[in-house]
Amino acid sequence: MFKYAKSPLVLALAMVALSVIGEFSQMLEQMYWNVWYKIHSEPASSEYVLVSLDDGEPMAPDSVGVSTAKQARLLDLVAKARPKAIYIDFPQVIGRDEAGDAALEAALARSKGISAIVYRAEFEKYGFVSLPAKSDFKFAPGTPALASTWNVNFISYVESAPAYVFARNGRPIETVAARGASRQIDRAIVPNFAMNPDDIPRLSGREILASGVPPGDLSGRIIFITVTSPSAASAMGYFGHKRQPGAILDIAATEGRKEGSTLRLGGIPLLLIFMVMFVIGQRYVNGRWKLLHYGVLMLILLVLPAKFRSLGVLINPDFALLAAITYLPLRFAEKWRERIKLTNAASGLPSIDALASEPQLQSHDVVAASISQYEQMLATLPRELHGECARQIARRLSLGSNDSVIYDNDNGHFVWLETSRTLEELVDHLEGLKALFSSPLQIEQHVLDTNIHFGLDRNWQSSPISRIQAALASASEAQGKSKLYEEFGRQRLEMSGWELSMHARIDEGLRTGAIWLALQPQYELASHSIFGAEALIRWNDPERGFIPPDEFILQAERSGRIEDLTYWTFERAMEMSGALNRIMRIQISVNLSARMVDHPALVRRIAAIAERHHCDPHMITIEVTETFSMTNREKAKENLSELRELGFKLSIDDFGTGQASLSYLSEIPSDEVKIDRRFINGIVHNERQRAIVESVVHLSHALGQHAVAEGVEDSATLEILRKMGCDYAQGYHLAMPMKFSEFVDLLARARTRNGDLVPKSG
Repeated sequence: MFKYAKSPLVLALAMVALSVIGEFSQMLEQMYWNVWYKIHSEPASSEYVLVSLDDGEPMAPDSVGVSTAKQARLLDLVAKARPKAIYIDFPQVIGRDEAGDAALEAALARSKGISAIVYRAEFEKYGFVSLPAKSDFKFAPGTPALASTWNVNFISYVESAPAYVFARNGRPIETVAARGASRQIDRAIVPNFAMNPDDIPRLSGREILASGVPPGDLSGRIIFITVTSPSAASAMGYFGHKRQPGAILDIAATEGRKEGSTLRLGGIPLLLIFMVMFVIGQRYVNGRWKLLHYGVLMLILLVLPAKFRSLGVLINPDFALLAAITYLPLRFAEKWRERIKLTNAASGLPSIDALASEPQLQSHDVVAASISQYEQMLATLPRELHGECARQIARRLSLGSNDSVIYDNDNGHFVWLETSRTLEELVDHLEGLKALFSSPLQIEQHVLDTNIHFGLDRNWQSSPISRIQAALASASEAQGKSKLYEEFGRQRLEMSGWELSMHARIDEGLRTGAIWLALQPQYELASHSIFGAEALIRWNDPERGFIPPDEFILQAERSGRIEDLTYWTFERAMEMSGALNRIMRIQISVNLSARMVDHPALVRRIAAIAERHHCDPHMITIEVTETFSMTNREKAKENLSELRELGFKLSIDDFGTGQASLSYLSEIPSDEVKIDRRFINGIVHNERQRAIVESVVHLSHALGQHAVAEGVEDSATLEILRKMGCDYAQGYHLAMPMKFSEFVDLLARARTRNGDLVPKSG
């Protein structure tokens, strides 16, 4: 319970509760509406005109507003212009000039029917405005008396106007904003602050008295004879602008009332939206999606109140904004504390605890490194250089692992994540990392030789901590055995029985037909016809079901069964080739295991298989991955050259995934280049990958070789490859791997349909 009480969200909500009591959140609301209406300003209606009693300045002795006699003459002049309505402020100077008071009473009587007296409220204190005290001033019976009064916030900015107020004598008075409504208003009226107050014309009462009103200037318009000084007691705050005369607020409220009654929901609904979306955002694992979600949340907090206000629903943004603003610094503080916890104190590198919370750990391989005699190395260094020693090791590991984040577990153990790949590729990568440590570390004047060993965990189903511990234990085991690497985890324990019986299981699979050879068609893009097929080994074990080729081929290599499996594949593929070529000439591609490339008997054995099945070597393409590791490099190159001299074609498989692609192109006497599916899959949407693939196609043609795209999954990819000039393609969009009999049927259907690129099923 105490843990949740310390969370930033709970603390943020506690601050909201305090703000409700103290009303501190109104400052945020004030800022929000001020900024919003300053940005979203609209032209005001041309229906209204202000006639100033004070010329917009503090009341001077000669102002119209200090003389009821002048006000009477002004009212008569304005009334003669035939306005739609006249609202005149209740005079503030009653009793100084009895003749002037009488003249004003008479002027009101003459303009009866279009004029109304307005009692203007004055700001008294926070949240409260009052009406003037009862006066002896008389006006003609039937002359409406209206109120201009407001609900204001803590800095006297108007929030709404009531429809009715009660004078001090207890008599209800309708407000200016409510006048003319078709029905009784039972809710507060929210002014339309989007109206630009600067658009309302303001005429000088003094000038009108001096020169009269030009005919038609005021005809049919609503006139406010009022004080217009922003420093007047009746002036109030107007969102998006500074203080405005009370008459301007009357106009804004009248326009707001015309738009419809406003439903006030307060700040709780938006706060609930914030809480719900916050909880949903916490469930995202991907950091980018979480950031996008919170960005949408902030956009909602900033836009939703204003949009709802335009629909007649007032939702205050203060509580939600305060919760968000309070949460952010608290969350940053919490992150800072977590960062300290997740950082190794000596080296400043992220700790193992940081890796345990890394989402990618569930989809990447875990690699650990153990530095031999690390304690002795530190013993030769001053304490202040211990951290630098760890950082230099981490920099080399990161450099060799594509800038991966390296996590420090102390005592010479480091862990990081690698993109999943085949074990053979990963071992090649580890050999490259080991080469980086062939040169000693130079730490100031100290020179330290290093030796490194690695541990692997590729068991994604295990818990994060188990995977990290397994990798660290494997690294220590590799160091103890003086091996490059060791992989020992739950999956290896589970597979140990399988590995021990691999020899017998492969023999059983070959005997029963559980291991069989599928053919995946390859299409020539220029002629829209089937050109050949790749022979792919498959294993449907009675106990384990379908076994991925990468898995059992790797186990076969470990158990020493890869030689028999390779020659069985050539035997079966050449048998199929002989049968197919009695029907039509079809090229068949066969993968050659990387472990077999430099085998002394390779050429002799393959040639014997071809002769036994009367197979034309020119119809067999031998695929060699560019990432193959040769123990005897010269013998491997010699074998490949001899195979090509016998008529077999050579293909560089998975081109682009190795570290010396151009070097292999120059060394291997190949006939074609197979572009790896990892590049093909992205050419529709990724311009860089598209450019890479196109460059490989052009390079292949320049070297007199064909380009083959593997992993074609959709028609858009196929069309791009055709436009690039790619020669051949294969993939699930074109055809799935199939049995030999199904392939023969496919060929027959394709021939009867004029060589359709994608033969229809049927």
